[in-house]
Amino acid sequence: MRRFIFVASLLFFVSLWGAEKEKLLTVIYTNDGQGMAWAFDEPDSPGVGGLPARKTLIDDIRAEVQGKGGELLILSAGDITLGDPRSNICQNLPLIKGMNLIGYDAMAIGNHEFDFGLKIFNHMHKEASFAFLSANIYKDGGTNAVGKEYIEKTFSNGLKVAVLGLTTRETEQITKSGLEGKLIMTDPIQEAKTRIPLLRKKNDIVIVLSHLGYYESDKSFDGYYGDNYLAKNVPGIDLIIGGHTQTHLATPVKIGDTYITQTAGLGKWVGRFDFYLKGNKIVKTTYKLYPINVKEKSVKNGKIVYKYVGKKIKPNKTMQQMLDGFQCEFSTAKLCTLDRVLSADRSIVRAQESELGDIIADIMKERTKADIAILNGGGIRQGLTKGPVTERDIYNVFPFMDSIYLLPLKGYEIQELLDLFAEKGVGSGGFLQVSGLSFKIYKGTALEIKVNGKPLQKKKTYRVAANSFLANGGDGYLMLRKLKEKKNTGYSMPAIIVEYLKKHQAFPKPKMNRFSIIK
Repeated sequence: MRRFIFVASLLFFVSLWGAEKEKLLTVIYTNDGQGMAWAFDEPDSPGVGGLPARKTLIDDIRAEVQGKGGELLILSAGDITLGDPRSNICQNLPLIKGMNLIGYDAMAIGNHEFDFGLKIFNHMHKEASFAFLSANIYKDGGTNAVGKEYIEKTFSNGLKVAVLGLTTRETEQITKSGLEGKLIMTDPIQEAKTRIPLLRKKNDIVIVLSHLGYYESDKSFDGYYGDNYLAKNVPGIDLIIGGHTQTHLATPVKIGDTYITQTAGLGKWVGRFDFYLKGNKIVKTTYKLYPINVKEKSVKNGKIVYKYVGKKIKPNKTMQQMLDGFQCEFSTAKLCTLDRVLSADRSIVRAQESELGDIIADIMKERTKADIAILNGGGIRQGLTKGPVTERDIYNVFPFMDSIYLLPLKGYEIQELLDLFAEKGVGSGGFLQVSGLSFKIYKGTALEIKVNGKPLQKKKTYRVAANSFLANGGDGYLMLRKLKEKKNTGYSMPAIIVEYLKKHQAFPKPKMNRFSIIK
């Protein structure tokens, strides 16, 4: 009888252990917000994104998760700055204050966080109530992290989570004056290899906030390793939340035991990744993307109709009031009326000659009296819709506050520049938009190059206007960075467009077919 009772008791306790309640961790994430604190209009989707609607959504998710007894972690994969000019004027504090209100736990330090200089970066860091993370950016001669390398968090249910931050070394080339020579970057992959095993031993879940970028191959054209390479070479990571390339992954990419996620950025989407654990083992994961008032445009009975992708999200009043308190406005006076759409879709400005790119390049060439003008398609961040155009709209098109440089280039150097462009191919942020040039691209080489209708002369020196990003070697154009004789005109890219429109009160219609890509 005693033996029977003992066995029955043992079976009872085993059954209790087997019925151990699952622990839930919900990870909410965004990436590449790029200053878009306020809702904004896209040509086919007005009123998209914005922190007020984002807060409403995340508050609802928080209530749902807490109702299930779960825990919530809110993360950003970086590049919260540089987009809406109002954020630029207000030193990016609208995003910082908004993320404080939402309750973010941490953010990876992205390359754009340094675009306004270290003084403003340090002010942003001071105002944030969440952690700035990067395990491979250091100050004080390389002895102290510029933010934190990682955070570890123990929740009330005993769940332990580590979050490590990584930043692309491309930052050294594409940020303001290469981090002003005051910060030191190390290899992010090596830093991960060193730290992940230690974090793995102490935590149930290990997350990397990665601002390395997602590429179909292991690295970008310019040789920078991305999230694929990280997942393949550093075991022990449960989830990589990516940024930098704004790659919209509708479903997570899984490499080994590691999931990789990323959204299209600009605050248009919020990602959610749920971990379910028994004990300290992950037994299930789920994933969802939430559109923030993204719409689909259609025409019915001759009228334009916008249909919400997902549910309509109302703005949070507290967040809206906070944003309304900022005095960050550009002039709203009408500069002109546009009779057509000028698209800045990535599939256009980074893949082919675009009308908007031609217009900007022509204005650069005219203003500087240069022979040639070039700019990177990746710098054109927002298009223009039909109707009134204001100063704010122009700063949305080219928000980077780049100045224009004049570069003296020999003909053979222009050939080298265009060959490099040809090698990059479509899809790169370094895809050029040009003025004063015509050429063909065939198998990685630029052919039949003409300057203002005349054949390129290899030994002749030409005046080339370029935005400061390119002039300082951005997107891998290191040959321009090495030039000793170059002059910063001080002309702001968006400012010269505003100046042009104030004078002419209309956008020009440029001559197209400046170059072709032969397949």
